[in-house]
Amino acid sequence: MLELGSNRIRKLENLDTFTQLESLYAGKNKISKLENLDALVNLQVLSMQSNRLLRIENLSMLVQLDQLYLSNNGLENIEGLEALVNLTTLDLAANRIKRITNVSHLVNLQEFWFNDNQLATWEDIDQLKPLKKLETVYLERNPIWHDATHQSKQDPNYRRKIMLALPWLRQIDATYTNTK
Repeated sequence: MLELGSNRIRKLENLDTFTQLESLYAGKNKISKLENLDALVNLQVLSMQSNRLLRIENLSMLVQLDQLYLSNNGLENIEGLEALVNLTTLDLAANRIKRITNVSHLVNLQEFWFNDNQLATWEDIDQLKPLKKLETVYLERNPIWHDATHQSKQDPNYRRKIMLALPWLRQIDATYTNTK
C-alpha cells in the first residue's frame, strides 16, 4: 500500500519500480491527469478522490484493478474503463457526469456510486441492466432523484423506479432493499 493523500501532489510520477503495489491512495491532491500508472500491473485499489481529474484515461494496463475511486473530481464522461473487467467497486460520485455509458462490460461490478452527478434521464439506468452482480447503487442528488414539482425534495417514486429497472439490487443509496 502507498498512501500519498493530502500532499499537494500535481503529478503522479516515479512509480515504475512499484510493480508489486496493490493499493495506491492519492486522494486530496492537485492531480489533473491519470498518468504514469502502466507499471502498476498488480494494482487492485486506486483511489484518486478529490483531485482535479477531467478524464478517465491511461488505465488499460491495470487489469487487476478491483476498486476505483474517482469521486469529487471534474469528470464529465465515463470512459477509459474498457480493460477494467475485474472492477467490483466504481466510485464516480460528485462529478459532472450527465450520462451512464461505457459500463455494460463491467460484469463483476457490485457497487456503483454515482450520487451527486447530473444524471437527468431514467433511460440511462438501463445501462446497468447487464450488471447482474450489482448489489449497491448510489444515485441520490442527481436530477432524477428530485421531485419534478419540488426540486428540493426527493421524487416519491425514485426507489421504486430503480427497483423496477434493477430488481436484484440489495441497496439503493444508504437503504437496503427487501430483496435477498
